[in-house]
Amino acid sequence: MDSKKLTIKRIVIFYLLAFLPLAVVTPVLCLYYDEMVYVSKKENVAAVVYALGAFGMFAPALANLLTRWITKEGMENSYLALNLHGNGKYYLASVGVKLLEAVFGMFLVWKVFFGDVPLTEMFPGEDMSTKLAGFVLQLAFTIIIFFPAFGEEWGWRGYLSPKLEMIMSKPAAILVGGILWGLWHAPLTIAGHNFGVDYPLYPWLGIGAMCLMCTAMNAFLTLLTERTKSIYPASFAHMVNNNCSVIVLMTLFSTGDMLKKMETLSSIHIFTTFIPLYMLTGIISFCLYLKGCKSD
Repeated sequence: MDSKKLTIKRIVIFYLLAFLPLAVVTPVLCLYYDEMVYVSKKENVAAVVYALGAFGMFAPALANLLTRWITKEGMENSYLALNLHGNGKYYLASVGVKLLEAVFGMFLVWKVFFGDVPLTEMFPGEDMSTKLAGFVLQLAFTIIIFFPAFGEEWGWRGYLSPKLEMIMSKPAAILVGGILWGLWHAPLTIAGHNFGVDYPLYPWLGIGAMCLMCTAMNAFLTLLTERTKSIYPASFAHMVNNNCSVIVLMTLFSTGDMLKKMETLSSIHIFTTFIPLYMLTGIISFCLYLKGCKSD
């Protein structure tokens, strides 16, 4: 079989294997519980959606393995080595950049929606030590998210991205890869994940927002992966992004009154406030990635 046709075949098989589990299981659960499961207030449903999220995040890694087996590709270029030597800055950036995004994003949300509230109310000095301790615990808990984050990253950056670059230009591969990753979230987005269901143009606006965010993140995560030839920095970045997001930090640091005010905002409104930070990171990463490719 022609090399390009074989690569396209592998991409199609991989994406179907990664996409179909969520596309099948999510609507079945919504029908079973007779509601969009990610906006449910029932405790038993909450446990189910946590399991659904973990299951979905491992699907790309399983798709990677199965595609390699089905197409007799083997484990060549698997990106599973740590490659720590000379790559410390990328490991640090994987965590540091995402934490900076969350911190600056938190201040952006405060400025846009709560500008009339003094910072002393948002960050009251008398219990700041307690809040900082909560933040440290949140960071510690983040390591649990590493394993499902690895599940996604070994699929998207460890398999799909290199394959896309074999059949199209690197800029196109980042764009197409980001959109495919965003669309992969569509079953969850329809079920209320990330943005809920009560926003204008539901679910299309939410799906579009995920594609935009995933494209920006894809540039950063691809930069980390290709510079280190390892999937672990991107996995660390993904785990911090998921567990120390803007909304998580605002929930940790805000007072009770601020939390009540936050409840009046939809997640899509908060997202549109800090998405410029994701875009800035994505553009810088995109430029650095292309610059590095030209110098190779």
